[in-house]
Amino acid sequence: MKTHTTAHPFKTLQTTSALCQSAGVTRGQLRLYEDAGLIAPHSRTEAGYRQYGSDTLDRLKAIRHLKSLGFTLAEIGLLLLERDHGALDAPAIEQLAGAVVAKIDERMAALQVIRGYVAPVALGDMRVLQDEDCNFVLAFLSALSADSAKRRA
Repeated sequence: MKTHTTAHPFKTLQTTSALCQSAGVTRGQLRLYEDAGLIAPHSRTEAGYRQYGSDTLDRLKAIRHLKSLGFTLAEIGLLLLERDHGALDAPAIEQLAGAVVAKIDERMAALQVIRGYVAPVALGDMRVLQDEDCNFVLAFLSALSADSAKRRA
């Protein structure tokens, strides 16, 4: 079994461009996270360009992962603050987790309703598309199709 050792792709300080490319975020997202207090530049060059510490890449990955799980930037800020201080406020984290579970449950319920309309169409039953109260189904499917086509282009 071979062991591969890869060098960290950055020097000690990273430019905005290199950080964005490595983390898979846009400059706009980087600024948004900075404005929300989730990340901060380590320093600035004499010309005023931001330079980020090597730990920022891992922090951005954590932020992206938490966002994909449905956490808001404010909630992510709380979690990161707790982590940064090395002590977790168990009741606050428990309350936050409860709120996240409630959001997940709401989203799942909404998706189940949509599924109830879309599943018959996927099986070839087009009757739902003729119901005037269900025009949203066709709009929904059309929007998904357009999004998919844009991503492929």
